[in-house]
Amino acid sequence: MITGFEPVPAKDIFLQQWTTMIKILLAEDHALVREGLKLLIETEPGLQVIAETGDGAAVEGLVRKFSPDLLLLDLHLPGCHGYEVASRVKAQFSDVKILVLTGSLEPESIGQALAAGVDGYILKHEHTGDLLLAMRAVLSGRQYVSKSIADLFQANGPDRNGGSAVQATPREQKIMCMIARGVSNQDIATILFISVFTVRTHRQNLMEKLNLRNAAEVTAYAVKHGFYTPS
Repeated sequence: MITGFEPVPAKDIFLQQWTTMIKILLAEDHALVREGLKLLIETEPGLQVIAETGDGAAVEGLVRKFSPDLLLLDLHLPGCHGYEVASRVKAQFSDVKILVLTGSLEPESIGQALAAGVDGYILKHEHTGDLLLAMRAVLSGRQYVSKSIADLFQANGPDRNGGSAVQATPREQKIMCMIARGVSNQDIATILFISVFTVRTHRQNLMEKLNLRNAAEVTAYAVKHGFYTPS
């Protein structure tokens, strides 16, 4: 645990109401699950499902046509694997947030999705309140990785070269926590009274030490080691 810098429960961060309608694209191959998700989402003020599909090959075109704010994506779609869909969407539509919702606990699939740059990853069997929390987190510009996924990912992923949180300096640990909370480099610099360049240097050093590739993997690591509590 970081001395003097306690993890902030996400439930205390994301209790805002949206001032504009948030457009959501559902990509899930099971029609009943898709319908249930749609009903759940549209009970929340400010959230609207503007398109849905069960075909992985159709997702990219729907993103282009409807310009959703959030893509709720199952990994195991017919036509194109979910992590390939995520990678293509992020490459062309970087502003679209992607939240993976899946029943898969395969470490390889998790690693591929995180490497593709998804903004969040949550399991289908988790509570509906956790799903809404995850959606609000990624729509607010923060990363979200549920605890069960972070545990599995850390057991099989970023520690593969022996990376340890002990290797990170106290300053790097604080920055790790703030990255997990979705704080921008500029805001981290303001909070810590350092330059943006120094923040970027600490961030790069941290990721190299712990063998992490992107903010999603930093978030998974932070959750696993108690630097950040997502729920």
